[in-house]
Amino acid sequence: MDRLASLGSEFSKEILDKFEGIAYISDIDSYDFIYINNQFRKLLNIDETSYLNKKCYEVLHKQSAPCDFCINNQLCTGKGSTFQVQKQILDRPFESQISLIEWQGKRFRLEFGIDFWEYQKKMENLRDKISTEQLLVKCADTLCRSDDIDNALKIILESVVEFFEADRAYLFEYNPKTTKLKCNYSFVRPFVSSFKDILSEANEKILQLWLKSFADKSKVFLQNVQTDLANMPELKKAFDEKNIKNMLLMSIYNNNEFIGLVGVDNPRFNLEFQQILSSISMFITTHLQQSKLINRLNYLSNIDELTGSYNRNKYLELLETIKLRKENVGVLYVDLNGLKKINDIQGHEKGDEFIINACNFLKQLFGENVYRIGGDEFVVLLRTIPKNAFEDFLKRFTTKLNAHQGKYDMSYGEHYCENGEIDECIKHADEKMFHRKRIYYQSNEKYR
Repeated sequence: MDRLASLGSEFSKEILDKFEGIAYISDIDSYDFIYINNQFRKLLNIDETSYLNKKCYEVLHKQSAPCDFCINNQLCTGKGSTFQVQKQILDRPFESQISLIEWQGKRFRLEFGIDFWEYQKKMENLRDKISTEQLLVKCADTLCRSDDIDNALKIILESVVEFFEADRAYLFEYNPKTTKLKCNYSFVRPFVSSFKDILSEANEKILQLWLKSFADKSKVFLQNVQTDLANMPELKKAFDEKNIKNMLLMSIYNNNEFIGLVGVDNPRFNLEFQQILSSISMFITTHLQQSKLINRLNYLSNIDELTGSYNRNKYLELLETIKLRKENVGVLYVDLNGLKKINDIQGHEKGDEFIINACNFLKQLFGENVYRIGGDEFVVLLRTIPKNAFEDFLKRFTTKLNAHQGKYDMSYGEHYCENGEIDECIKHADEKMFHRKRIYYQSNEKYR
């Protein structure tokens, strides 16, 4: 029969052993252990009987005399007194409740303790999990809510720097035609030097060798500059000059095609959450592709499909900008002669060819300032130029047109305006064009 049973205590082993924390009973006067529950024995790495006839200070604190911080004398002063204490056992924090139990003329110390080490670990893991989820939610929310992809990516990279307590975060985009990496997006912590073009001048062979190490699409790479780039002195030197010791890097692929790298350097915290870069790179890749698609659609919505020049949508949008900014503008209004006759006699393919040739002629002289606003109508808008410069453009145009009368058949009208009076300007140019066109048709036998 063990000592707990011999004392006739109402407490049983079963009750104490079911407690998930530590629990023990000791004699206040002799410091002898009476019972240590199963959970505490496991923590102390002792068996059921090895602690018997030993002092509590010997087993718990490896001391030969009662501990200086022992409160047994305080427990003795008040029947049933209870103390809440925080203590370290085996370098682990415990929150303990200590009570005085009097039984059959003897005094015992009953202590229950909760192991806060496991609790702290769980709380830290929970905080880390929450912080990673908060970061991912913030990234997704930033990209979904922002119309400015550049600003959104800057916010995301700033969040990544904060999360990893890193020096920099960046997105390198790979151009397969030039086989170069370009840092189009980055965030740099204050007082840390930027390195946007750190890889732009790298030897192509060295760069390609380095990029091959990121062939695993699902892996986040932790690279040590001193060891992992030892055989690439050119890259190692470039990183050393920027005081880069370590990098977390994730390759970005789109339809199995390598399109870039996202990463951070000198990360100091949350290294166990490397895979968060995978999620962030997925967000970035998705929205970069969406952004490029939107830009492409916006571009196509402003481009005339037949000629490749700007269309009426872009033209009307630009008129509003000119008015808002009160710009000085030179206008050339052009109408092709005889398009209907070409379509009727030679067919629409020849008519399209006629339109394309005329547009190319205008673009050779005026570049991207040409707008197709109707089937056979074009407008040239030369913005923010002085009147004499517009007149010089006009002279070159008329000289070229007269030299190719058999190839390019068009009527035109010109006008110059100031302070954004574009509507009046276009009206006058249109009227001049119509007047010249009427004279042209009246004097040309093939249109009589």
